[in-house]
Amino acid sequence: MSEYLLPCTCGKLVPVEVGQAGGQVECACGARLDVPTLRQLRHLQRAPVVNVQQAAAWGPRQGIVAASLIAALALLGWSGWIWRNEPAVPKFDPASRLKAVEQQIKTPLGAWESWIGYYRPLAERGIPVFQVANAAQIETRKGEISFLRYMLWAMAGCFGIIAACAAFWPNPVPQTQRR
Repeated sequence: MSEYLLPCTCGKLVPVEVGQAGGQVECACGARLDVPTLRQLRHLQRAPVVNVQQAAAWGPRQGIVAASLIAALALLGWSGWIWRNEPAVPKFDPASRLKAVEQQIKTPLGAWESWIGYYRPLAERGIPVFQVANAAQIETRKGEISFLRYMLWAMAGCFGIIAACAAFWPNPVPQTQRR
């Protein structure tokens, strides 16, 4: 919509729109000004047109906020992927072990190999506590992954704080307005 500049007695120019023709507006100095009719309004100076694209352009602050939020989301996504794919220590399932043993001892040769490989050591040394051979390595890897996940959370938090600071930091006052 077109805007025109209506001069005030104080010397300021008050912007008025076509829809305000024939009405009144108030200047910043407090004076009430009569807006001319639509026909007379066209003789006033036009207000400069503000380029919407330039007004909506991003500055460094918006870039910092966007980049920080994107980095924080990427780090949180990476952390979630790591958490989802974390290795688990295998659990001993007695039912599946019993099924495997029963399958193995169906033949005499299978029963003999089972005796040599599993039951003879049991008879000689006693019943050991069942553990997965690489359980210590898996636990170490889980600890490393957990540490990495916490570090990603911390980094995402830092980027979130940077984004919040950039978004809420007060705008600098231009030199012309300082006293």
